[in-house]
Amino acid sequence: MKWVSLIINGAEVSVAFDENSIHIYNAFPIKDDLKLRGYRWNPADKSWLIRPGDEPGVTSEIEKLKNNLRASASATPATPATPATPSMPVKPVDRPELAKFPDSYSVADLRNRIDRLIREGIRGNTWVRGVIASDVKNYQWASYLDLKDEDEKMDIFFRVEIKKANLEKINRKLKESGVAQSLEKDLPVFCNVEVYLPLRNVIDVRLSLLDILPEYTQAKIRNQREITLDKLKEEGILENQKKLPMPVLISRIGLITSGQGTSIRDIDAGLHPYGNKYRFFFVDSRMEGANAVDMMIRALDYLENNSGIALDAVIIARGGGSEQSLAIFNDLRLCRRVCLARIPILTAIGHEKDLSAVEQCSWLTPTPATPSGIGKYLQDRYVNLQEQLSITITRLIHHFSNVQLMEMEKLKAFLRNIPARVSGYLRQREERFFSRLRGLEQSVIYTVRDQGRRITVLTRQLLEKTAALRQREVKQVEKTILKLDFEKQRKDIRKEQEDILHKAGNLLAQALKNHNDAREDIGVRRQLVQANDPQNILEKGFTLTLDENNRAIKTLQEFEQKESAVLKFRDGAARVKKETKKEET
Repeated sequence: MKWVSLIINGAEVSVAFDENSIHIYNAFPIKDDLKLRGYRWNPADKSWLIRPGDEPGVTSEIEKLKNNLRASASATPATPATPATPSMPVKPVDRPELAKFPDSYSVADLRNRIDRLIREGIRGNTWVRGVIASDVKNYQWASYLDLKDEDEKMDIFFRVEIKKANLEKINRKLKESGVAQSLEKDLPVFCNVEVYLPLRNVIDVRLSLLDILPEYTQAKIRNQREITLDKLKEEGILENQKKLPMPVLISRIGLITSGQGTSIRDIDAGLHPYGNKYRFFFVDSRMEGANAVDMMIRALDYLENNSGIALDAVIIARGGGSEQSLAIFNDLRLCRRVCLARIPILTAIGHEKDLSAVEQCSWLTPTPATPSGIGKYLQDRYVNLQEQLSITITRLIHHFSNVQLMEMEKLKAFLRNIPARVSGYLRQREERFFSRLRGLEQSVIYTVRDQGRRITVLTRQLLEKTAALRQREVKQVEKTILKLDFEKQRKDIRKEQEDILHKAGNLLAQALKNHNDAREDIGVRRQLVQANDPQNILEKGFTLTLDENNRAIKTLQEFEQKESAVLKFRDGAARVKKETKKEET
């Protein structure tokens, strides 16, 4: 790079130039004129800088300055007035006192040689893959970011400069393809760059970002979704949510979304007018950015482990956005937490066309898969439940009506069988009574017979013993006989027999009385049944008035409402038809 002093618009300035750029120092008096001519302020070396291609007409500006510089090529190099500017490079041949040392380069010469080698080794532009490692810093003339390697384990990155025009073109491409709204941190990129050495105090290799392929970024994001789903399949938990039972009636729902977004309003709009049928427990969480995944996981932990809430389901909702902003919903930790949740999780993320891994892990993603779509799903679920409940109630009413009709038929059949059943019951009771009475008579007879036999046996035994005693000890027997009073014993035995016969007579008399009472009671009941028999009522001279359905007409009002009736007599029936009186004209 050559250094000269020039007079521009009456102001003396120091100029450093080569084939790629021009730096003008001490140009404060003419800065407005330099801005109009396309120069930019370079804070690194505190100069006004212009390069080929910066603005239209800059190439001619460089040629103009080069012509002026050629005219003063023999002039003494000027030293920049500002100490922050680089020193003028000096070739070894211009400094004879250095001849005793090996050939060398000044720092500036070495920088220029490296720059020339880079440009010769990497001709033209090249394509580079990487991930944006920092936030994009935007300035008036350009923007800057760090580009790191795709491998997260390798901490290698380039400083990247993007001209304003190129940045606008790149952001427009990203937005039109739906990948992202603009260049942002953690975005995988496939970009066209130019390698160069900037003119700064610190010499480092930089990249100038010229263009980008959004399709690569889109493919990387979608590939991350497939990687997450494959890992969950390997762990065997991808279908866990589908196995959870969902209550028929959902009433208590956890809602994880951003309070600053439109998701809550969209869900409420989709639910209208059934919003009051559900109770929501809202947990505010970031839905994009570095901390979004951790906040959503903490929100799920809170809703699931809070026993005082007892939720039926949880909704994770987020409005639309670029694929890059929605890429956090492909995160493995978030998807694993959703799969392991004990509560059914409903997801409504992005637009209908967007599909993330967490939606495939959840219990349900409605159609459309948007916050308003999840509201419409809850509305339809409530309406369908109402309809099913109405159908079930109708079926129950019909069923119980049939049951009532069947029971009425059974009751009528039972009432028709009452007289026969009463007669049979009385007949059964009568037979049972006479059976018991016969058993009692036989029991009394057998008891009296047994007692007589026992007395005869005892008398015979006593006589035998008396004879034996008489033979053995006559004297003793005579004394014993004198002492025994046989007449008294006979009286006692006779008295005992009379008591037994008296008791048996009393029992028999009581049984006969009970038999007579029962027969009288049966006769009374039989007369009562016969008295209530319609046929017997007809025998007494009464008649029955029946309608066409053979039902009794009880009141005059009922009779007047009938056109005809049947009069039933003891020996037959006759139909009576009412005559209507014609009005006299």
